[in-house]
Amino acid sequence: MKLHFHAIYRTAVLAALLVALLVAAVGCGAGGNVETTAQTTAEVATPAQTTAAPVATTAQTTVAAYTEDIEDSGVDAEFADYIGAPAGAALPPVAQVAGLAVTQPEFRYMLNAFKSALLLNTGIEAGDDEDVLFWTRTASNGTTRLDEARDKVLAELHRLKICEAVAESRGIALDQDDYENINMDVKAQIDRFGGKDAFEKILSDEYGIDLADYWKISESVALRDKLYEDERDAIIITEGDVREYYEQNLYAYGDMVRFQQILFLMEGADLKSERSAEETKKLAEDTLDKLIAGADMASLATQISEEPGAALGGGERMVARDDPYEPEEILEWAFEEAKEGDYAIVETSYGYYVVHLEGRIHRAYEDLAPEIEHALRESKLAERIAEWQTDPAYALKVDKEVLESIS
Repeated sequence: MKLHFHAIYRTAVLAALLVALLVAAVGCGAGGNVETTAQTTAEVATPAQTTAAPVATTAQTTVAAYTEDIEDSGVDAEFADYIGAPAGAALPPVAQVAGLAVTQPEFRYMLNAFKSALLLNTGIEAGDDEDVLFWTRTASNGTTRLDEARDKVLAELHRLKICEAVAESRGIALDQDDYENINMDVKAQIDRFGGKDAFEKILSDEYGIDLADYWKISESVALRDKLYEDERDAIIITEGDVREYYEQNLYAYGDMVRFQQILFLMEGADLKSERSAEETKKLAEDTLDKLIAGADMASLATQISEEPGAALGGGERMVARDDPYEPEEILEWAFEEAKEGDYAIVETSYGYYVVHLEGRIHRAYEDLAPEIEHALRESKLAERIAEWQTDPAYALKVDKEVLESIS
């Protein structure tokens, strides 16, 4: 009996691998440089171009020596033949990037995973009539949803292959530890699904790939991550860089306060409000009396606050001193006047707030410096990756006939 994807998704088959490819903390598409459909398929290769024999890669060369002593490698003997073996080598590739093939198994796996996740998100059952109709409907860019899905997956694999190409040009290759980690991942998946045969059936039925293909995709992701680490290590971030960023972004990193608020709008601030300033202030004063007498502020905020979103958050706020979305009058009260536990009424140009300071959160620069340094390093890495994406040497050459044959 074929397993339904929703059940598989909940138990996370290949989930870590899919997330690593599509939503990595810093992917090859970081920095907002996302390719459009036109950019991804602008250079279409002829079948002769896409079926050219690929050159030997650095990883494959390194593997040759590594596999000579497989018994001591930490990789199970049954997986030894997978190491460094190109997935789908006998099939014409979907595309090429700098001589590296985007293989049919890679593309098929990514496309099926992407489609299944999207169906899950929309509540459509895989395999029913609505599933078929969903992919033939026109998407926002004028193509079908299936074409749009193909383009998104192709863009992600383009980025992955760029990273592989850069890594190989620098002599970065997987080592014994990397292969042992892949080995552990494969064994964990096999154990999770009740044995090798069961796992291979899921790979075949749900993703159209086999275990060797899964291993190869894992190698690609591992090589990309190794390149990222190499890039991060080469980035120099000084203490001055960290301090400057901290001081320019106190909104995100400075001390914070946590408080509750209830807003009453007065006439002129909202078309729905016809209360005068005096009436609005009196309403705020009555509410303050109830709170001092012991009423629950979160409940009151949910019931009577006229602040958008109050019903969801119960009027709860946590902000820094330079928060651009909070009224300056409240920030001044919370940071410069109030003590923890205080209640007050704060007047603004559009209404009256009843506020309660719950606490203060001190965030020392010394404690935040490592976090800021990491953010700066990731930003620099994203800039570097964006440069690779615009390099003509890494243009994507697509075989449209092969691409459109996979659904």
